[in-house]
Parts: sequence; C-alpha cells; structure tokens
Amino acid sequence: MAKKKILGKIDIQQLISTRDFLHQALYEAESKLEIAGTIQAFEVCYELAWKTLKKVLNLRGIDVFSPRETFRLAAREALIANPKNWFDYVEKRNITVHSYEDEIMKVVYPVLPKFLKDLNSLIKNLEKL
Repeated sequence: MAKKKILGKIDIQQLISTRDFLHQALYEAESKLEIAGTIQAFEVCYELAWKTLKKVLNLRGIDVFSPRETFRLAAREALIANPKNWFDYVEKRNITVHSYEDEIMKVVYPVLPKFLKDLNSLIKNLEKL
C-alpha cells in the first residue's frame, strides 16, 4: 500500500513523454542535425530518470546526492536492474557536456538503444509503485 502512495507523489508523465520522443527520434534520425536532436533527447531523459529516482528514494527515506549514488541505491531498491549500465550513461552524459559534436556522435549515439531499453524497464518499475 505504501508503494502506491509513492508514485502518486511523483509525476512520471514528462519522463514517459520524453522517452517516447527519444524512441521516435532514435529510429527516425538520419541527418547529423536529427542525430544531434536525438542525443539532446537522451540528455533530457537521463536527467529526468536520475532526478525521478532521487525523488523515489527520498520518499523511501533514502537521501542521495549524486547520479552514481542514486543509481547504486536504485538498484538495491530494485528500481533498476544493473547500476553499471547507468554508470555508463553517467559517463556518456558527461561526454555530451565536454566534447565536440563528432566525438559525441561516435561515442554516445551508439549507446542510445541500450539506454532506451533500460529506461523502458525503469518506467515499468515506476508504474508498478
């Protein structure tokens, strides 16, 4: 019963909408500009995912302060399956901030299908709360 109350306090609709946009963009992107937009959708999804997990953990009485800590504890709470995947997404997100366009497209874009799969799993777990 307490778990159902948690999701009622957290709106995941923006995360779902952004995930849907990422999905569409990922499978339709052809030009460099479209790929760049897809990577930006990844950035937004990533930020929403870790901040949503942080809120869920906080509502469970678990204080977290960083994405890595959030993903580690989210795995412990069975909200995500593999924190190592999410640690990789932390690194990819950091690349988008500190690298040039060509490097971002070579390093980040190929990871997006795996990220989308893990994001879908996270959303399913959140919807169960």
